[in-house]
Amino acid sequence: MPHTITHLQLIRPEDIPRFHELGVIASFQLYWASAGTDTIELVKPHLDPALYEWQYPARSVLDEGGILAGASDWPVSTANVFQAIYQAETRKGPEGVLDASQRVPREAMLYAYTRNAARALKEQDRIGSIAPGKQADFALLDRDVLTGTAEEARDTKVLWTIVGGKTVYGAKP
Repeated sequence: MPHTITHLQLIRPEDIPRFHELGVIASFQLYWASAGTDTIELVKPHLDPALYEWQYPARSVLDEGGILAGASDWPVSTANVFQAIYQAETRKGPEGVLDASQRVPREAMLYAYTRNAARALKEQDRIGSIAPGKQADFALLDRDVLTGTAEEARDTKVLWTIVGGKTVYGAKP
């Protein structure tokens, strides 16, 4: 298995390049990257201000050549990847935006939840992308998630899901 660090919330800036240098996958739960109660009222009073500024530094890891994998904290958060991608892309919350410089592009997050998550599991030869010889896993969505606004992509609905070539959710095509 490749080395993976998960539940990343705080990373010292000098350690960010090490993800790429050491080939460690950075598994973030970016649904929590919001300027809200969890990141401000519950965290800020207990951290050095210099460290507080580095919450969920996913963009910095990405810019330094690191691999991002998407994950959730289900059942204490949502399993809806589109809501998590929205948070990664906007970092919006009730108190504004949590460090806009750390916004992650939507396409990078789609890779994080597919190809890179499979890589973190050392299953990239079997799942994570659609290619000959791989397990036929995919979902049909109600919209193109790459062309709309962040809010439109956040509201994406799964119409049906195929796993191993069999419909497991939605009406059979």
